[in-house]
Amino acid sequence: MSVARAEADGGRDSWSAAESAVLAESVHCAPSVHNTRPWELALHGRTAELRERTVLAAQHDPEGRDRRISLGAALANLALAIRGLGWAAEAATGSADDLVTATVVGTRRSRPTDAENRRRRVLADRRSHRHSFDRRELPDGIRDALLDALAAPGVTGRWISGPDEALAVARLLDYAARVFRDNAEYQRDLTLWATPRGSGVRPDAFGAEGLAAVGLTTSRTRLPDESLLADRIQREAVLVIATSADTPQDHVRAGAAMEQAWLEAASRDLAASVMTQPLHLEEVRTGLAQRLGLTAVPQMLMRFGLPVEPEVGDR
Repeated sequence: MSVARAEADGGRDSWSAAESAVLAESVHCAPSVHNTRPWELALHGRTAELRERTVLAAQHDPEGRDRRISLGAALANLALAIRGLGWAAEAATGSADDLVTATVVGTRRSRPTDAENRRRRVLADRRSHRHSFDRRELPDGIRDALLDALAAPGVTGRWISGPDEALAVARLLDYAARVFRDNAEYQRDLTLWATPRGSGVRPDAFGAEGLAAVGLTTSRTRLPDESLLADRIQREAVLVIATSADTPQDHVRAGAAMEQAWLEAASRDLAASVMTQPLHLEEVRTGLAQRLGLTAVPQMLMRFGLPVEPEVGDR
């Protein structure tokens, strides 16, 4: 990630050096596909701009959906950081050279809400948790709070509920995992991205069991039985995040909504992880919408729960 500042923007109408550091750190903490942080941050005046940049091979993000979801997560963090600095944050998305841009402008002085402060305080604590959850179910009140957190124009959330839905989703995820496990080119690229630190896929990003095992599948992954996977889906809180359309801007909106829900979860000492890879297969996205009766376009799955061990995993 790089940060650019306009030299001519000195004075009280520009972000100070300290404020700029806060904004840069906020986007650095955002989750991103394979830890690549596919954006550049530019600061000028009271404006902060994120610019999409391409980083992954076509096998891993064929339409750029994951990197735009990642940019949306960074946008959510950026807006929270600006709110934390005491400014009203006005966000907008656009495009330049066929890549998405997202800007947040500090328009006027405004105190952050309690919810914004709570989420902002856990920006650096949020992690992907790809291990088992405690068997206790999330109370309905918590589920409602997570749905409220991701609420945004054009974005909806839908919990997977009941044995029939769980089995239908399990079959789709098992199908996707087998397709990617048997794709030699995909596996070759994934091996190149699997690095112990820095940009790339951390070793603990590959789950060994349950939903985590089918979210990011290697050639060595032991896939769970469909019935066991369906049982795990039923016991966990699994959320489908969908959008009214499927434009690049919709991907950004989905990413921003995802991050708000994730931070809300982290502020309540809950763990979470995101699954997008299976939805790169159009038949899986279509099947998911059909089996759940969705009129919106599925963009990702999220799982929430209480961790049974300290949270580990990639950002």
